[in-house]
Amino acid sequence: MKKIYILLMHTHTIPAKIIRKVTNYEYSHVGICLDKDCSAIYSFGRKHLHFILDAGLLIEYKDGKFFKTFNKTKCKIYEVEVTDKQYKDVVTTLDYMMKNNKSYKYDFFGIIPRYFGIPITIKNRYVCSYFVATILEAANIHRFNKSACFVNPKDFENIAGFHEIYNGSYLTYKSM
Repeated sequence: MKKIYILLMHTHTIPAKIIRKVTNYEYSHVGICLDKDCSAIYSFGRKHLHFILDAGLLIEYKDGKFFKTFNKTKCKIYEVEVTDKQYKDVVTTLDYMMKNNKSYKYDFFGIIPRYFGIPITIKNRYVCSYFVATILEAANIHRFNKSACFVNPKDFENIAGFHEIYNGSYLTYKSM
């Protein structure tokens, strides 16, 4: 058995504040990590610190510029025990996507229709929660009771088998 980690975050950026206001939920971003230290987060977000329109698949590093700038990021971390096969499937999918990351973009177009319940999906276009939900479903770790494109950060709370291991400042998190 292995473990993966799901992070719910609020970064205090302008887009995060807008998402928080619209969803009325304290966390506005989701990522997935392969190691308990959670220092490398796979997600969909901005690729450049001060330019939100160039966004897509990326690895956000704890010691990188983003978290040094947005150092008040708070998070909730969930630990999920998975089989060796499920872990391998997650790693294989992430490796494939990272090798082809220029093909994956942030889905600015689909956000509004999905907010109104219209299941607009475009190949290789994701938002953070849609991406993480897709990874979990593809590896048979968890299937949501709605289409992955409608999953939002709040949907990652209270999932059977997902255990909260931390709640607080992301930069002060240390694995035990």
